Amino acid sequence: MLLHGGGIDRATLSWRYLFPALAERRTVVAPNWPGCGGSAPFGRPYTIPDLGRWLMDLMDQLAIEKADMVGVSMGGGAALWTALRHPDRVGRLVPVGTYGIQRHAPYHPFSYLAARLPLNAVSYAVLRKSRRATHRALAAIFADRGKVTDDIVDEVRDVLTDGATASSFTGFQRGEIGPRRLRTVLAPELAKIGQPTLFIHGRADTLVPLGDVEAAAAAMPRAQVRVMEAGHWPMRECPAAFNTIVEGFLDPGDELPGPLPARNELESHGNVGPGP
Repeated sequence: MLLHGGGIDRATLSWRYLFPALAERRTVVAPNWPGCGGSAPFGRPYTIPDLGRWLMDLMDQLAIEKADMVGVSMGGGAALWTALRHPDRVGRLVPVGTYGIQRHAPYHPFSYLAARLPLNAVSYAVLRKSRRATHRALAAIFADRGKVTDDIVDEVRDVLTDGATASSFTGFQRGEIGPRRLRTVLAPELAKIGQPTLFIHGRADTLVPLGDVEAAAAAMPRAQVRVMEAGHWPMRECPAAFNTIVEGFLDPGDELPGPLPARNELESHGNVGPGP
């Protein structure tokens, strides 16, 4: 299971290069979260537990008993929550720049207000109107701005035409960003996760502190951290290196979890509702 992040994201955006690499030898499902890429939205503020329950519903509908999970940012938080609440459904874990381990968002008071004022809508409108603004926004989450290619900008601007994606992420921000702290903080429970876990983190990630990731891994019995020379989106900034790291971790030989049902799909959406 490849779980994309929030903001302006969808399955084909984050996993454009990892999906085909893994699908050569494995069954891979990369769903679009509610409100993204055609998936039915929640239509209300929602949290990581809501995403986790939606994911369980999706796995049930696809007859997937157990899966390895690779999740970036919001998707990483959902993967960790699922491993805690439904450990029998999760094999190996790869949280990337993961949400769910820190207590505060960057510039937390401002983030709290921005999610409740029209600032988000204004920001998305500017990004849709200005290619230059889109480039600058991407450069802020890359370590090497030279890797923000015209192709990546085009892909992101294509997602920006889908107003539902922006609206859905605002719902996540309103559900998760409380006035004093984030609502989902999984750090106190992480010691319960016994699955082999590889945290991948960009050294230049400005959204999730590396120290929080290292503390999370130290609390878990079978976790390690791999730091990449990248920002918050290493799978797109350094795709070849990222793919090598993930493939090496997911294919350890005899410890690999059993096969999933014979089904491959890059995006799952349309007939899966928002869940409970």
